[in-house]
Amino acid sequence: MRRLLTIILLTLPIVTMAGGPWIRGYRKGFVQFGYSGLYYNAVFGPTGSELPIYRNASDVTLQLYAEYGIANNWEVRAVLPYKLLKTERSTNLSANPTPAGTLTGIGNIGLGLKRAILNGPVKLSVGVDALANTFANNDRIGLRTGYEGWTVMPYLSIGSGGSRTYYFAEAGYGFMTQNYSNFLKLNGELGYRLHPRLWVAGTLDFRLPGRNGPFFNTEAYQFTGTYLNDQLFLGAGLKAAYDIVPDRLGLTASVIGALAGENVPFSRSYNAGIFIKW
Repeated sequence: MRRLLTIILLTLPIVTMAGGPWIRGYRKGFVQFGYSGLYYNAVFGPTGSELPIYRNASDVTLQLYAEYGIANNWEVRAVLPYKLLKTERSTNLSANPTPAGTLTGIGNIGLGLKRAILNGPVKLSVGVDALANTFANNDRIGLRTGYEGWTVMPYLSIGSGGSRTYYFAEAGYGFMTQNYSNFLKLNGELGYRLHPRLWVAGTLDFRLPGRNGPFFNTEAYQFTGTYLNDQLFLGAGLKAAYDIVPDRLGLTASVIGALAGENVPFSRSYNAGIFIKW
């Protein structure tokens, strides 16, 4: 039961980029400032079991995300994450001798391009997201703010929506540099309009590593779960969006419960954001 209540946040940052096949109109835009807090004292190990890390750890992300229609059927999007990481003193030095510490810095900056292929009742789009190898790290305390390499993920998105409901599904394949394993990424979402200004949705996310990269997860990083190689997860969750000013200003919130994982933190996450659109 505890695992069903677990939240995974510290996964590929592309997860935080908005999904779906919809394209914003020419010169239409969306900007969101988000906060995510992750607090944990265990990780999913390389075999999927829960492993204690004998200390409290926290990961806070402040993130700016934007989408903009550059032409009919074309859209660009970008994400700029800033990370604040902290680990406390170990309560069992023989099991976890890694020193406590803090680390702040830019995470993997992302840029994406998406194009609509079908614009009928069922919409289809293709796109590609790229994450730069922008990160800070401290090997001694086992903390880093992003993957130590580039990620490029082409994907396909299909979905449909109306005045009360919407759905979409996406499939992508991520190519990673610096000896990280490639990965398959699947996700989907089903939303319902509870109120003229309130949408709620259920989400499902799955990542499967190709295990084709020899990037080594040192012990210090295994005790923090920060951007390890061969990350696997299966998560389901809820999200909501509320328009304070219809089609102009609003709030978002979400949680994602982990059903399974490998090489990622075992914890709960609290996520919120404020957005503007035009």
